[in-house]
Amino acid sequence: MLARVAAVLGATAAAMSFVATPASADASSASITGFSPGAAVAGDTIHIQGSGFTGITSVTFNGGQPVAVTPTSDTDIPVAVPADAQPGTVVLSDGTASTTSSPSFGGLETLTLAASAPSVVYPATVILTATLQVAHAPVASQNIVLHLRPAGGQESTRQGTTDANGQVQFSARPLATTAYVADLAASPSYGAAASNQVTVRQHPQVLFNLPSVAPILTAVHVTGRVRPTQPGVVRLQRRYGGGWHTVSKASLSSTGRYVLTMKLPTKSTFPFRVLRPADSRQAGNVSATKTVLGVNRTLRSGLSGPDVTALQRRLRALHYDVGSISGSYGFDTFHAVTAFEKVNRLPRDGVVGTAVWKVLASPRVPHLRHPLSGAAIEVDLTRQVLYYAVNGSIRRILDSSTGGGYYYTGSDGTQQRAITPTGHFSVKYKVDHWVKSKLGVLWRPAYFNYSGYAIHGEPEVPSYPASHGCVRITVPAMNRLYSKLYVGLSVWIYS
Repeated sequence: MLARVAAVLGATAAAMSFVATPASADASSASITGFSPGAAVAGDTIHIQGSGFTGITSVTFNGGQPVAVTPTSDTDIPVAVPADAQPGTVVLSDGTASTTSSPSFGGLETLTLAASAPSVVYPATVILTATLQVAHAPVASQNIVLHLRPAGGQESTRQGTTDANGQVQFSARPLATTAYVADLAASPSYGAAASNQVTVRQHPQVLFNLPSVAPILTAVHVTGRVRPTQPGVVRLQRRYGGGWHTVSKASLSSTGRYVLTMKLPTKSTFPFRVLRPADSRQAGNVSATKTVLGVNRTLRSGLSGPDVTALQRRLRALHYDVGSISGSYGFDTFHAVTAFEKVNRLPRDGVVGTAVWKVLASPRVPHLRHPLSGAAIEVDLTRQVLYYAVNGSIRRILDSSTGGGYYYTGSDGTQQRAITPTGHFSVKYKVDHWVKSKLGVLWRPAYFNYSGYAIHGEPEVPSYPASHGCVRITVPAMNRLYSKLYVGLSVWIYS
């Protein structure tokens, strides 16, 4: 007659217990009296103890696959606890059993957590993988809760469901160094389980702006930002003597921004970086290293040297028409500096003194009045500069001189005023050589109306309005710009 032995997985985390059901009144000779050892894990061998076991060939755990057995005697059956053991009954192959109680069998549920990296630099993400197994076999369709415990912050949770591999992945962007723990709630099928703790260190992103050229013995501001926003300090460090040394420090604002101050001791090139020290919330980090050239000369026409080269490179980076990078302060550099002084409302002398060096570190950025798609010219009569733009972005800034406002006798003998017309024009035609008129000579003029007004090269381009009404630029500048002044090009002139 059939009888059964019940096996029940315990309610505690990762545990299994066996309880035999009462035998029928006419049970045959097989009788279960106990189990040895008193505790084991899946894969371990237990011994079913009792009597009448001769002829038993298999044991089934809760309707799973039968486990083949060979009794060692009429009173002992050794059997390995299978990986798919679930709560329920255990049945002997001949269906016979006896009443008994069983110790528990633990270690079936295991929940582990792993991170894709031990540390990240913001705004990078980290992937956390929780893996659920029962007796080394994956378990699908189980709800896993991930606990996020940032240093100095409030705990939050995320939820996911295990896949066929017993895994669920979570993507996180740490705002601070964060500890992660996954857990499985107890259910009728599985006990509660908690994973190991994984800590991911968060390194902030440190950004900073450093002028490429700065005067020595003068306070220079260094600005930047640290992301994500956390309270704390930053340190400006300069490298010398074989190591990094702090020269300034500042507190971070509520938006993560900072302003540091430094002075260069001598005329040389100095490497700097910004350090965000580690604290209780996050790991430390440093910015990229940048260099600044210390200058101590007032630069003017006729000088040469590495500081002139640095000046020319800085002007070119700001889109001023400096010509070639030669290291010599010549005609083109003089007019590029003059244009820079005009845009930045400085005295228009073409000399780079302390005031100009300071503004070069953080200059005014001019804006187009009429940004267009394609190429265009804008002439600012107030600043006395010409902008060449492409797709709404300034590509070149040129020194210019326009109508001086004085009266003169025109070619027809009448009194006329030297005024540059304002409004929207376009290049009507060009002449690729010197043009001589009663009012002077014009190099490669590009006429923007049919009344004789043109953008042209001129040997003399003073820093003030001086022309009869045309837009003067230097002869070398005209040679560099001429090919871009195509017929039909928009020309805007305004005060």
